[in-house]
Amino acid sequence: METSEPTAPNTAQLVAGGFTRAGVWRVHETEGFIRFEGDRPLPAEPGVYAYAVTGVVRYVGSAQRGLRRRLRHYEIAKTLRTAHRIRREILALLAEDREVEVFTIVPPPMTLNGILPVDVVAGLEEGLIRSWQPIWNRRGMGGKL
Repeated sequence: METSEPTAPNTAQLVAGGFTRAGVWRVHETEGFIRFEGDRPLPAEPGVYAYAVTGVVRYVGSAQRGLRRRLRHYEIAKTLRTAHRIRREILALLAEDREVEVFTIVPPPMTLNGILPVDVVAGLEEGLIRSWQPIWNRRGMGGKL
C-alpha cells in the first residue's frame, strides 16, 4: 500500500481560512535590516501571522499585543531570539531575490457557552503549528530540527 507525503501548508489554505495577504518583506537600505511593505496598514489588534515563500507557509506566529507591533519587532529587535532567527531566514531569501509574503488574521473574540473566555489567537497559532509544522517554527517540531 502506497502512502503519500502530507501536502505542505500553503497560502491558499490560509486564505480559505480567513487570512489576508498583508504585504511582503523587503531589504532596507541599511544592510542587515528588513522592512515590511504592506498592501494596507497592519491591524493594531491581536492576531496570527504567517510568512510564505512561493505559496508555501514557512512560519506561523501570534501577536498578542497587536500585529503592527509584532511585525515591527522583526525590523528592529536585536535581542529577541525568535525575531532575530526568522529575520536571518528572511534576509537569506531576499538575497536570492525570493519574495517572502506576510498573511494575517484578526480572529473575533470568543467565549465558551457565553461565559468562559477563549484565546482564539493562541489556539489558532498552536493548531497551525502542530498540524502544519512549518519549517521555520521550532515549537511543535518534536525535536525534528
